[in-house]
Amino acid sequence: MEPKTKKYTINRSIKPEASEGSAVILEDQKPLSQSMVWKLQADFYANQGPEAWIKGIVPQYITTNPYIATLYARTVFGYCRDIAASDAFDKNTTIYIMELAAGVGRFTYTFLKRFLHMVENSSLKGLKFQYIITDLAERNAAYWQNHSYLKPFFERGILDCAVFDMAKEEELRLRNSGRVIRKGSLKNPLILFANYTFDSIPQDTFYVNKGKLHEGLITVTSNNGQDELKDKSILAGKDYFYTDKQIPGSGYYEDAHFNDILLYYKACLEDTAFSLPITALRCLRRLKELFDDDLVLISADKGYRNTASMDKNYHPYLSKHGSISLTVNFHALELYFKSLGGSAIHSIYEHENITMSLFLLSNRSHDFLETKMAYQEIIEGIGPDDFYILKKAVVPFNKSLTTKELLTFIRYTVWDARTFLEFYNSLLERIAKEEDFPKDELVSVIYKVWEYYFPIGEEGNLFYCLATLLGYFGYDTDAIRLFESSLEFYGEDAGIYYEIALCYYNLQEFEKAMEFIKKSLLLNPEFEESINLKDLIGEVTH
Repeated sequence: MEPKTKKYTINRSIKPEASEGSAVILEDQKPLSQSMVWKLQADFYANQGPEAWIKGIVPQYITTNPYIATLYARTVFGYCRDIAASDAFDKNTTIYIMELAAGVGRFTYTFLKRFLHMVENSSLKGLKFQYIITDLAERNAAYWQNHSYLKPFFERGILDCAVFDMAKEEELRLRNSGRVIRKGSLKNPLILFANYTFDSIPQDTFYVNKGKLHEGLITVTSNNGQDELKDKSILAGKDYFYTDKQIPGSGYYEDAHFNDILLYYKACLEDTAFSLPITALRCLRRLKELFDDDLVLISADKGYRNTASMDKNYHPYLSKHGSISLTVNFHALELYFKSLGGSAIHSIYEHENITMSLFLLSNRSHDFLETKMAYQEIIEGIGPDDFYILKKAVVPFNKSLTTKELLTFIRYTVWDARTFLEFYNSLLERIAKEEDFPKDELVSVIYKVWEYYFPIGEEGNLFYCLATLLGYFGYDTDAIRLFESSLEFYGEDAGIYYEIALCYYNLQEFEKAMEFIKKSLLLNPEFEESINLKDLIGEVTH
């Protein structure tokens, strides 16, 4: 028997009760890609800006952790080796890497750290590349340019950014350099990242039955405030349902390639609805023209990779998490790339959370052997979804693991900050109690976690945790740097000022220690630890 395929959409349904009688129709029978929900979506991201991720409203961990960034870096490194091996490759050519809907930039930072390490320690040292981070929200672009961890990359010229609307932009206006990339202005390859991206932009939906193709039209209604207190998403106070309308002819879209995809599904599906990532397809069409049909796409999202996973599905369910998201039809993207002479490789296993797919399109005359080899190793091994499943299984048992096992697992995660925070209390409890505690190994892990961490000021102050451990082990100078980062991203705090003063006291820099004690007591005149340290310094210096 075939294993049951994971379903991402709802079963066949009827109109919600709220849509009959007293409910107000807010929008009646629109193609899904033209629905009002996408205006609500754009407004949400524009208004929230970085806060959508800082407050944890929008999920991001599974596509921004160091493990997935490393997998992407390995794949891109393989692609660059393929490009560089070509006799026609001009060493002065800049390879562009572009990230769509980058949010706060956590993946950007971690990828650059991992990829630069690979390039600078290999035969590709000196390779010219530029990473372009993009998003629709203006506030996100301003956040990147002002983030202290990204500034060194901007200053080196290996990072630039742009506000980019996937629904309509035909050029890239780079904010840091001021350069505008237009069609026909370059013949450089583009490596494109789309993580948790295509699920959050307009799609269309269709239904096939008895050889007839129907468009799925969405109707949005008010639900008279039902569940509004529980629902904090952009659909709060709203319901929706779909109506099928038969499509005459075969020219639904402006692009013959898109219509061919519809005809393919019309011929092979029965009593099944399928979505089409139309905004993603149009965006890819414009980008391939911008970069002269030389495009590599790596995407991780909840998605379908074949027709079997769509069988007997109904129209898309709009998942709510502040914003909304839909499952992505990666199979349709594969059909598009193949229609252009390209290819696609998907994960070989069904996954619970996200599917990672690679799409290749090039006018170059080689087979991308290094790229495919790197990617095959990823999808046949522990991919990003497998990593997430393992992590969720291991973390709850952290207290029963040995210290060696905890530190080994943190290394396995590529020094993931979230995992370190989840293990922090267990490690802290063992330092004084455990005989032969592996101090040097823990210190090494601390520095690596720090190296790959991109702070945004979210819940859980990693800087404080790392700094207190380094201070305990006598690394006061670096502990001060971490406490100062805590002040930068979490604001002034009497306790943090005290910790910095204590580090300076340990370094016998009493004047500096008193400087921070004063700052601590200014915020909280009754802060006992600072009062005691002030008295102690007074005794030592007089």
